[in-house]
Amino acid sequence: MMRIGVKNLFLHKLRTALTMLGVIFGVGAVIAMLSIGEGARRQAVEQIRLLGTNNIRIHHVELGGEAAAAADYRYSPGLTAGDEKMLRAKLPTLCALSAIRFLDVSVQRAGHEPAGVVVVGVNDEYDDLTNSRTRRGRFISWLDARYARRVCVLGAEIARDLFGVQDALDRRVRIGEEEFLVVGVMERKSVATGGVLEMRNINRDVYIPVAAALKRFTDPDFPDRVDEIAVQVSDAASVVPSSRVIDRILEKSHRGVHDYEIVIPDELLAQSQRTQRIFNIVMGSIAALSLLVGGIGIMNIMLASVTERTREIGIRRAIGASERDILGQFLNETLLIALAGGLIGIVLGAGMAFAIHLFASWETVVSPVAVLVSFGISASVGVIFGLYPARQAAQKDPIEALRYE
Repeated sequence: MMRIGVKNLFLHKLRTALTMLGVIFGVGAVIAMLSIGEGARRQAVEQIRLLGTNNIRIHHVELGGEAAAAADYRYSPGLTAGDEKMLRAKLPTLCALSAIRFLDVSVQRAGHEPAGVVVVGVNDEYDDLTNSRTRRGRFISWLDARYARRVCVLGAEIARDLFGVQDALDRRVRIGEEEFLVVGVMERKSVATGGVLEMRNINRDVYIPVAAALKRFTDPDFPDRVDEIAVQVSDAASVVPSSRVIDRILEKSHRGVHDYEIVIPDELLAQSQRTQRIFNIVMGSIAALSLLVGGIGIMNIMLASVTERTREIGIRRAIGASERDILGQFLNETLLIALAGGLIGIVLGAGMAFAIHLFASWETVVSPVAVLVSFGISASVGVIFGLYPARQAAQKDPIEALRYE
């Protein structure tokens, strides 16, 4: 029966190919959708892992209009290094803490100034907060932070841009107008842009003591202003309760002015997953419609094929073929169309996923689960939409079929 089905499909190549199109595009859409969803999920999880599941980030918020006037009236200083000291003294679940200041200053060596460099003022606990490690040398020490020493730690890409294959340790780079000693080079980290958070490429960071950043590069109007405070608490279960305590502490020190924002990475992940589920439902509906159209197309062609081959059915029944044989013959043909369309659709979907990654810079992952799901869907389409035409063929009266012209 399989041989007869394959032979019949090859006798009508164009019709078979056109019948497959709906399944091909439907399965391709499913593969592309699942690959985008899986890529977004992995990207979100990786970003949260970099931030730390038991970490809390406090961001400075630049107020405007009436809110800024109210902040000035209440003498709120904004997010400052003093808030770091206060949290260190009053937060019972604290494990590690670092104020963070981002500086818009140049980094040079021998006249060469790489692009895309971010100078970040941090303290000696920042590497533990972000689970970062040095590849060469050391990170900023407690003494560096205490005495605002002019030392720096280079990200992997910046070290390569400034020093090439040479060893960067104990060499000097110019940050702004001052010379800093390189005491360490960070390990390279894989960082995806976009996703849950808009994350910078940390491989292009240059870390200096936050005290040095505030002393040498700060705005005279806001000498203690910091951009973020990163907090690590004892465990993931303490994150939400600790965030409430932090909010109460800061609300009091900022005199009721909310010129800060508390960000919990796990909550961002949950929000991202909710958004991703909505996206998957919408995309899945579109793919399901494509497969429905493809299935209807298969049923329509197979019904026409049954009518066209009525006399063939009568002859086969006359020489001993049972209803089950006829049912199996036409169902096999439908399955062959659906499975062949599914295989081509899988290849098309993988190609679409690669093209999306290449041209849109979205992370896409074609997982084995997506391939199995798509293949199963194409087989189901073949069975569901092929069963009715096959039954119509099997139930034809042999005598009437032989008389059919």
